[in-house]
Amino acid sequence: MSTSPVAPVARVRSWLRGASTMNRVERTALLVLLLAGLGVGVIALIVAEDGDDAGALFELVVTALFALYLWSAAAGTASLGAAVVLSFPAGLPQQTLLAFAIAAICVVRLGTPALMLAYAAAFAVASIAVARESVTAPAMVVGYLVVAVVLGGIGLLLRAAHARGERLDAQLARAREREHAAAALERRRLAGDLHDGIAHDLTVIALHAQLLDDDDVEVRQTAQDTIRLTARNALGDLRYLIEIADDGAAEAPGFSPDPAAAVREAADTLEAAGYPVDVETSALPRAPRRVGVVFARVLRECVTNVLKHAGPGPVVLTVQARDAHAELTVRNALPAVRRDDLPSAGTGVDRMGARVRELGGELRAAAEADEWVVVARMPLA
Repeated sequence: MSTSPVAPVARVRSWLRGASTMNRVERTALLVLLLAGLGVGVIALIVAEDGDDAGALFELVVTALFALYLWSAAAGTASLGAAVVLSFPAGLPQQTLLAFAIAAICVVRLGTPALMLAYAAAFAVASIAVARESVTAPAMVVGYLVVAVVLGGIGLLLRAAHARGERLDAQLARAREREHAAAALERRRLAGDLHDGIAHDLTVIALHAQLLDDDDVEVRQTAQDTIRLTARNALGDLRYLIEIADDGAAEAPGFSPDPAAAVREAADTLEAAGYPVDVETSALPRAPRRVGVVFARVLRECVTNVLKHAGPGPVVLTVQARDAHAELTVRNALPAVRRDDLPSAGTGVDRMGARVRELGGELRAAAEADEWVVVARMPLA
């Protein structure tokens, strides 16, 4: 894969954009070198002869000025520049220019492009001034120039490494955000599966539990059988959710890929709850399992909503094949008064729509006259 020639330029610009700060390792290294330099300066001051005391003290002060880079690159560079200017009257321009050359690593590593240009201009002017002092000075100035270029290159490498570290930190932070988002999405999916499966089963159990005190023995027996079967389905759903949470590749229990079987189960559940059911089905072509699973879950959610919210009256379940699509229609009477005895999260229709749209289908749920109508259209391929 080819790399765009603009990429290196953009990378260099990112290295040079704005001032930077030292990391902990760089601060520690600078402090160690600074203390070592100050130690050498103190020793030089102690052993200096009487006439060299001022020069040794001046060099010690110049060395101490490097501490300003811990706070600000501009302050450190300006202070060393001022020291270079003052070194001419003191008769120490060559030693101070060497310190100014060493500062190149800090200027390039920490400074802005404007500061680097100002430093380069000041170093050039100071080098010319020092080179004019003696015959041997030009060779020494060339050596200082080499020192500045080498240390400036090291500073540029350090700046690039720092920028790369920041990019990696940003990438790591984004990766952690994506992991958190993925974990949250997985939790929502598991919560949705819990809602689609267990909530349906518990709704059926709650409704039939109300019939256990009925005077009719046959009604009580039907309620007991339905509760027993539904509880078994709920346990199967729980095992399925546990296997998903454990990264298991399990098939969804209770969700048949056969639409006819799903419709029969829905009709049996509604009839056991006392609703007259009118079933109109047509043969459907063979479809992928995921289509059957979504079909069954949408139908199960519709049944749950009927049990929770529908008014008295027939429920019509219609399944048809239209242009390589399976179309499920559920019609039920609207209640005269909203039921509040069964809890409802109110997210079932949204979840049904999301599942259908994931397959490339569409879902419509709305009141029509005195009925609540759900139409789910799913591709069979």
